[in-house]
Amino acid sequence: MPTLSRHDAEDLLYEEARLLDERRYDDWMAMLTGDAVYWLPLNGSGGDPNREISIIHDDFAQLRDRIERLATGVAHAQSPPSRTARLISNVEVAQPAQDHAIVRSAFLLYEIRRGKQLLYAGRCEYRLRFDGRWKIALKKAVLVNNDEVIDNLTYIV
Repeated sequence: MPTLSRHDAEDLLYEEARLLDERRYDDWMAMLTGDAVYWLPLNGSGGDPNREISIIHDDFAQLRDRIERLATGVAHAQSPPSRTARLISNVEVAQPAQDHAIVRSAFLLYEIRRGKQLLYAGRCEYRLRFDGRWKIALKKAVLVNNDEVIDNLTYIV
């Protein structure tokens, strides 16, 4: 099994950003492990999602439900759908091993919907696992403004 390089981590995060911006959610789900968790903490960096309120804390099945709702075209909070552009930076690989790694990055997410433009900034922590290829077992996205009012985050950050 290979050890994850920073270059490989960057490629994976760039691919994820592109798939999400293109709303190719099924392809994005294929990047996840079957036990993956998607977590957006509320009010801070997030210590324990089982003891703290989260903006989103979804397991794989909940993510599948979320994406199926988005794909129906009748998700009113995303009608019309947001157009987004994600910028990924400051990628670092922490604790690389032959079958898992922690990757940290910063991001900017630009959204436009119904003439309203929004910009979100934050930091992500990924736990990746090698399963024939590197897959996302955890995506924790900590928004800089997660202690403020946040409009309509009904897409995948």
